[in-house]
Amino acid sequence: MDILKEKPDTKRPVIIRAATALFAKRGVDATSMRDIAEAAGVREAAIYRYFAGKEEMSREIFVSWYGWYSRQLREIVRGPSDTKEKVYGAARLERAAAAEHTEAFTYFCENEARFLRTLPAGVPRARDVFIELIIEGQKRREVKAGDAGLLADMLSGALCAVALSSIWRHRRGDLNNHLDLVAETCWAMITA
Repeated sequence: MDILKEKPDTKRPVIIRAATALFAKRGVDATSMRDIAEAAGVREAAIYRYFAGKEEMSREIFVSWYGWYSRQLREIVRGPSDTKEKVYGAARLERAAAAEHTEAFTYFCENEARFLRTLPAGVPRARDVFIELIIEGQKRREVKAGDAGLLADMLSGALCAVALSSIWRHRRGDLNNHLDLVAETCWAMITA
């Protein structure tokens, strides 16, 4: 089930929000089911009505948020704009995800390596979407020639690093105030 479409009349969304916040703050391994239950204001047994265990819960939360992000990114990349506008769109998405879903954004950025190999078939991998962007830009001669995977990693890494840095420094406004600088610098990294 898509966590973003949870029904508010059950305890599950409360549990998911509490778990996401704790996983983002402490990490999955340092968070116990008891911690989640306390933060959610439920008994620990209530969690097991919805999840077999912490690993299943952490994976489901990751897949839901990562899937939301990567589908949004894919819409931008497959849109009609030129490559530069798509880079700006990716920067805007990163800003929005970091600002509006701070804990979830932090959680999926920091746990991508942990869960990426087990993504369901229908969930696009953000790296593959960025590679698609680079290859299409190279075909249009808007992006420099070179290894598409490396250029995609540079672009993705720069966007993620700036967003996480603004979160960690508790200065989310930095990303909003400097979006053009971030996008233009990312574009400068890959432009032909």
